[in-house]
Amino acid sequence: MKVAFYYRSVNGGIRTHVEALSMKLREMGVEVKLINQYALGSFMLGNSSGGISYGFDISLGKIRKEVEDCDILHIHHAATFSEFLLPFSSICSECSIINTFHIPVGNNFGGEFAKALIGTLASLYEGRSKKFISVSSKIAEDIQRYCFETETVVIPNGVDINRFHPRTRAGAGAGAGAGIVKRRRGIYIGYLGRLSPEKNIINMIKAVKRLMYDSTPVPVYLKIAGTGPLYERIKRQENERIKVLGYVDDAASFYRSLDIFVLPSKLEAQPIALLEAMASGLPVIATDVGDNGYYVHGNGILCGTTVNEIRDAIVEMLHSDLEKMGEESRQIVERGYSWDRIAARTLDVYRSINKA
Repeated sequence: MKVAFYYRSVNGGIRTHVEALSMKLREMGVEVKLINQYALGSFMLGNSSGGISYGFDISLGKIRKEVEDCDILHIHHAATFSEFLLPFSSICSECSIINTFHIPVGNNFGGEFAKALIGTLASLYEGRSKKFISVSSKIAEDIQRYCFETETVVIPNGVDINRFHPRTRAGAGAGAGAGIVKRRRGIYIGYLGRLSPEKNIINMIKAVKRLMYDSTPVPVYLKIAGTGPLYERIKRQENERIKVLGYVDDAASFYRSLDIFVLPSKLEAQPIALLEAMASGLPVIATDVGDNGYYVHGNGILCGTTVNEIRDAIVEMLHSDLEKMGEESRQIVERGYSWDRIAARTLDVYRSINKA
């Protein structure tokens, strides 16, 4: 079996998903070919280094040539122009099509626009694709309201549970009491991901700055890792409690330097960073958008996107049992979100369409 992945190779969840999934599928004996939209000469509008970007291209001839020896074309949607043209191409009859929807949604204008994009893409591919895959249960529900002919299955993002793991007590410092001592000195909360408007980083920073003037059980420090169009603006917000690190080579070590992970996004599908933080044994604070609510139960706090709502969630977390929440985070990931499990479920989809 040979599968071609058509995807947008920019910093973010889609690239992480494609690279991890393709590696695991190869280990399972599937031949995987990666088709990067940039390599086809797509002109991208937006920030290719880490922001939202859209492709304007007419690359159907190039795509057809790339997939002529493939059994399956697996499209990882990022709403580029060719993705809207493909359903009208003979490629759909020459190759089995599977679509994975990664597009983030939320409860604002941007979220409604994203839903409209997803609905349009799903409608165009209905009957032409063998199956739809959604990384988000909420997005799958939206697709199923309008598309009945093509089955939609939910296969979320995964995480490398061997790379992302909790810090050991010995690694944290001087034995069993090290965590308690550290929390008396201060709590380190953090974010890792794109520094772009939909991630709502500015409101998170404002929330932490307000806490600097509040009475809290311990001082709160914020560490921000990542790059994107807002990097310079966010970098200017640094002070003695807030540090903006830019790109970090070792994301796993970054997570292990934290006590709490915060995901303040206004738009999400099913964020990989949330799973990485959970696999690292962290309690999490996440805004109630996308599928975040499916992953935060007993291991953290859901909140709104405003400054006060994020601040209140941090205060509540400071009075919670962080160790117990962190243990629950790890258990949730181990039970169902390793890349081995996600790849196996994806392979089941491939096999099911070959039998049909």
